[in-house]
Formats: sequence, C-alpha cells, structure tokens
Amino acid sequence: MRCRRVKGYRDHCILSVTGLGCAAIALFPVIAEAQQPEDLSARQSVLEEIIVTARRRSETLQDVPGAVSAFSDTLIGDLQADDISGLQYAVPNLYLEEGDASNAVIFLRGVGQNDSLAFVESGVAVYVDDVFISRTQAAFLDLFDVERVEVLRGPQGTLYGRNSPGGAIKFISTAPPDEFEADFEIGGGRFEFLTLKGRVGGPIIQDKLHAKLAVALTNHDGINRNSFTGRRDGDTESFAWRGALTFAPSDDLALTLTADGKLDRPDTSKSPIRETPLLAFPDAFTAPDVPVILPPNDDPFVVDTNANGLNDLTSFGFTLKADWQISQDWSLESISAYREMDFDLVLDTDGSPLPVLDISLFQDQWQVSQELRASYDNGKGFTFTGGVFYFHDSDLTLSGFDAQAGALPAFGLPLALFSPNSQLADTDQRTDSIAVFGQSTIDLTDTLSLELGLRYTYDEKSSRRRFELFAPDIRVAQDFPPFLAGFGTPLNTISGKEDWDALTPKIALSYAPRDTLLYYASVSRGFKSGGFDGRGSTEFEFQPFSPEKVWTFEGGVKSSWLDNRLAVNGTYFYSRYRDLQVTSFGRDAETGFFQSLFSNAAAARIQGVEFELAARPIDRLSINATVGFMDAEYKEFITLVNGVPEDVSDRDLINSPKWNASLGATWEQPVGNGLLGVFHVDAAYRGDVANEITDSPILRQDEYILLNAFISVKSDDAGWELRAGGKNITGREIRVQGFNLAEFPGVETAFFSNRRSWDLRLFYHF
Repeated sequence: MRCRRVKGYRDHCILSVTGLGCAAIALFPVIAEAQQPEDLSARQSVLEEIIVTARRRSETLQDVPGAVSAFSDTLIGDLQADDISGLQYAVPNLYLEEGDASNAVIFLRGVGQNDSLAFVESGVAVYVDDVFISRTQAAFLDLFDVERVEVLRGPQGTLYGRNSPGGAIKFISTAPPDEFEADFEIGGGRFEFLTLKGRVGGPIIQDKLHAKLAVALTNHDGINRNSFTGRRDGDTESFAWRGALTFAPSDDLALTLTADGKLDRPDTSKSPIRETPLLAFPDAFTAPDVPVILPPNDDPFVVDTNANGLNDLTSFGFTLKADWQISQDWSLESISAYREMDFDLVLDTDGSPLPVLDISLFQDQWQVSQELRASYDNGKGFTFTGGVFYFHDSDLTLSGFDAQAGALPAFGLPLALFSPNSQLADTDQRTDSIAVFGQSTIDLTDTLSLELGLRYTYDEKSSRRRFELFAPDIRVAQDFPPFLAGFGTPLNTISGKEDWDALTPKIALSYAPRDTLLYYASVSRGFKSGGFDGRGSTEFEFQPFSPEKVWTFEGGVKSSWLDNRLAVNGTYFYSRYRDLQVTSFGRDAETGFFQSLFSNAAAARIQGVEFELAARPIDRLSINATVGFMDAEYKEFITLVNGVPEDVSDRDLINSPKWNASLGATWEQPVGNGLLGVFHVDAAYRGDVANEITDSPILRQDEYILLNAFISVKSDDAGWELRAGGKNITGREIRVQGFNLAEFPGVETAFFSNRRSWDLRLFYHF
C-alpha cells in the first residue's frame, strides 16, 4: 500500500482492488483524459509518497521491493478505526479481530495463531515504536497518537526475526513536535459509546528538549444482552496513554524516552452463544440422572452465561531510543525496552448458565529487550543494516476450569462423577532469545539492485506446570481459592526445557526501468518459536513442539501513472509451510473427559495474488481499493478425533478466505465561508471462511459485504471537523470466532463482531 501526503489535502494510500476497484482502473483513463490541465487548481491533486521504515531505514514506499501497506492518521480516521482491527479490510489477505480473551487474532496470507494462552506465540509480529510485543492481549492496540501503521506481508525473518513468518505490523507513534501542537477528539454514539482523545506537545527547550502527552478514554456498553443475568455483556471501559521526551544535545545525537500504558476494567467479559443444543445436568450430584437440554441461542446478540464477570487488562512499558549519526555514511541506533502486562479473565466457553466448562485465567508477564543496529549508506548504490538483538520474557499464568455439571453422560452417569470438578494449574514460562542479523542492498546497475539478508536466532524456553484439584462446592471460575494452600488436593508437577536455532535468509532482485515503475522478486524464510503445551497435564502432552517454518517466493510490480495521480501495485506469492502449531480439543477415549493437545500437526501450501490501488482522478475525489486471493490447503494435518489421531487434511485453513476485497471513496465539496463538506464510504467483501481449527460447517462464516460511511463538515484549514459516522450499516451478523467442543462437553459456541453502530464526533486541532 502506498500513502501520499499533499499540503492542503487529505492523505491517500493504496489499499486494494475489488471488482469495483478494477472498474475504477478501467474508467480512470477516461476521467483523466477529460480532466484538462487548465482545469486543475494551483493545489494540483497528486499522490505523493510518505516515508516508511519497513526495511529499517527511511525510504518512500514505492521503492520498497516487497508487499507493504501503510496508513496515515488521516486514512485511519477515514476508516473510522478506533483499534487495530479497523484496518483489516484495507489490507489484502489480512484477518485481524479481537479474540475471546481480548487477544489480537492476526492472520496474514493464511499464517497466524488464534490461541490466546502465553505458551503459543503469534505468527504475525506486532511492534510499537520498534519494540516487539510478545503477548497478544497487549498487541490489540488502540489507535491514537498515530503517525502511521505499516503492515509488512510475508516472512520478515531477517530484519524482524522470530515470530514473523506471516509478516509484521508496525505502529509508529507521533514524535514530540518542534512547535506547540494540540489535538482533541470527543464523541458519543450507540450502546452508550463515549470516546475522548487528546494530544498536546511542543518544545520545553527550543531545539533541545521536546515533549508530548497523549490519552484515549473509551467506554461503551456491551453489544450483547445476557438473558441469565439480565445485564449487557462484553462492555469496554479503557484508558490508554502515551508520553515522550526527546533530547537532542547535538545535531548528530537524539535520545527519546517513551512511556505508555493501558487500563481496561469492563464489568463483564465477552460470552459466546450456543450454536448447537447442550445436554447438561443442573444437579449433577443430587440428581445425576435428570438432564436438561439447552437449545441453541435464537439471537446471536443474546447470550445465556453464568461466568462472565472478569476481563481486566493492565499493561505498561517504557522505551529508551538513541539515534547517533556517527558520520555522513554511518549511523547507530539503540532501542532498550521494558514492558509488563497483567490480565485476568473468566470465560464461559460452554455458553450456558451452568458451570459445564468455565475457564479462569490470571496472567502476570514482563519482558525486556535490547536491539543495537548500525546502518551504512555511501550514497553510491550500497547500503547495509545489521545488528544484534536480545529478548527475555517471563510469564506466570494461573488458570483453571469448572466442569461440575458434566455433559455427555458416561455409563449412564454424568462425567463430573468420574473426573475433577474444578482444577487449577500454574504455568511458569521463561524465554530467552538472541539474534545477529545483517541485510545489504547493492546496485548492480542503474536499474537493477540485489538485496541479501541473513539472520541467526537462538531461542531457549523453559516451562513448569503444577496442578491442584478442588471439591465440588468450590467454583474456580468465580471463587478462586488460594493455590497450593491446603484447600485442594495437590497433583503432579511437569516441566521441560528446550532450545532451537534458525537461519532466516532473504534474497531479492529489483528492476526499475523508470522512476515510476519497479519490478521485484524475492525468496525469504521465516520461523516461529517452539514451546511447551500450556494446557498439557501429562508428560506425554508436555513434550516440546517444534518451531514453525515457512519459505515464501514472491514477485510483484509497483507503478505510478498519469503524473502521480494513479498508483497500482500487484503481488504474487507462494509459501511452503511446515510444522504448523495447532490445538486439538476433544474427548479422551479412556476417561471421556475434556482433552487438549497442542502439536506440530500440519504442513500447508499457500499461494495468492494481491492488488492495491490509489487514485485521485479529480481534485475532490480520492479512491482506494484492494483485492486479495488465496489458494490455501493443508498438505498433511493429523489431529485428535474422538481421542484418536486422524488425517483431516481436507479441511480449510483457519481465517483464510479465498477472496477478500475493499473499495473506499472520499468526496470533498466546498460549501462556502471557508468550509468543506466531506462524504466517505467504504465497502469490504470477505468470502466464506473457517474460523476455528476443525472447520465445523456450523461455525463457518458465510461470505458477506460490510459497509461503513460518514459525512462531515470541517474548516478548510483542518482546524476543526464535525462528523457523523456509521459502521456495519447494513447490520451484518459476522461470526469471528468459534469453539467446536462437540466431543466435550457437547456443544459448539461462537462469538460475533460488532453490530450496526453510529456516532457523532468533534475534532479540533491547533
């Protein structure tokens, strides 16, 4: 994707090409031909590049020989994106939703991970100001104080390293400004939505010390109604902030200290609905032979759950960044960071008002990282970026479940009589990673360049799990007893330690016959770290699983036309994926109880095509469009079915629709007295998709079209804007996550995305 910035105009970025987008390409030459040069104003509408750092150095996006999308703060506003999920439809082959445990579920080109526990890591790395975010809960970012967001598609194993076989998402916050600036936003809307955002900054000592402070407050009532409690379900009460100080003692040295944090204290967690009937035993111990059948939910926004009273998130971090221009050719950058996160959750996975399978999770995590990076550019066709990286992560998770009203009777009696009613386990996991990397670009001729990169990574991970059982009258999910304090029955302890290393090279050729045309081809390798099953309860289940590995071959073209008023990019990719890490949920064949197994069960082949377009055919109109196509299939996939390994390679890959597309348009119209009227509409298409690993036909999401729009009036100097907007205007019911627990406890449940909503907002800048 390509963003361009023009003084006095909105920012515009290449997004994608839908069928409508292709029509726009076909019609554009006709429009441009009709637009005579003398009709253009002095502020001629063109698409100008913005600067990105996808290759760890500043350059225009169209010069990057790879698939990258970039979003300015203006484009993020056009998409009405308050969090990172609002960008997903504007990037081809990207799937990004909030999961059941407030986690970022990110899939790029079919590569990702939807498990929320700490033992499994994401396949798409998320960075905030060049700091890797290791926990998916902390990676579901609020979008405020944004300079830009970059989405790097395909393996980023050389410059970004571990856990980026699918790609990387980079959030870049605004720098403390040289002059005083302030921005404010206030808004309210449906479901008692309220947002308040602000940013203020400027010099403390001119040309030496600059500062900024930004905050974002977001509250809204739950979009669902809980028929069991009579309350709303899945609300939000969050406060996020970010501050920064930049000290420049000389022209060659700059030090930036950044701190940020977030508090989320909703009244409830999100609850799933029952998509299938559930056979349960309300009085499992006094009347074990008296079952009830709970029917499926009739309304996807009316849940019926008993365990949804906790979903608290606290995160905090600070970063010290030093930039030193050693000489005209050499520069050095150091990034030192510390982050921590606390997350507490109660989740009703069975979607019923009975404690059939209710989950509790208390997680404390902290991480430190250090990256030292040197860059060389002689201005004569040779550049080099290389360095070292160290990362440590420590995570202590106390988790458990209630299963006291057992479903699926065994031998005529509830399963709860043959298995623990409540169980707790604490998992202490620690990770150390070191890496050495380098990447160089060599101009072979005036038009042909060669890029070579290599990274060596060494990971060491240790994990220990301890277990305790509790009596039937103790509810782990609601009345959490002290762990290993004499209230329950201690069980076994399991532990493991393993290490892995990997070489992740990249080779790319780019050919630029003219300034506005670039062809490229590349081959690169990515990998994601291995680990130990954080749900395993036996030595067999706790065997280490291996890293994921992928080789990707990519070729593409980037082009600009009609005096930089049209830009079209296209990419083809082919990936061979090995040792996919997958979770199997089922029923133990011997005990009949819930069983989970996390293992390297699959290999896959994924290929696809991506198109991106941005156009400004006339002064007042901007168009953005995308198209993504994926042909994704398992080459082999062995998982548990009724407790027995079975080949299920005919299933679809999770969160990998065959087709996805988007089209957006913005029209600006002068309305007199220094005012502009703005109308924006964007539509997105996504094909039918499996959103959980078993590819249950009940839990699949059918194809759909999503429609958003807003209308606003603003001053022509962009000092203020009043906007009325709507999301999911047609009210589509979109299933974004599912749990196939048909084997145990005998139900399939699902979560749905946001309903139709509207809001009114006021923006002010000075």
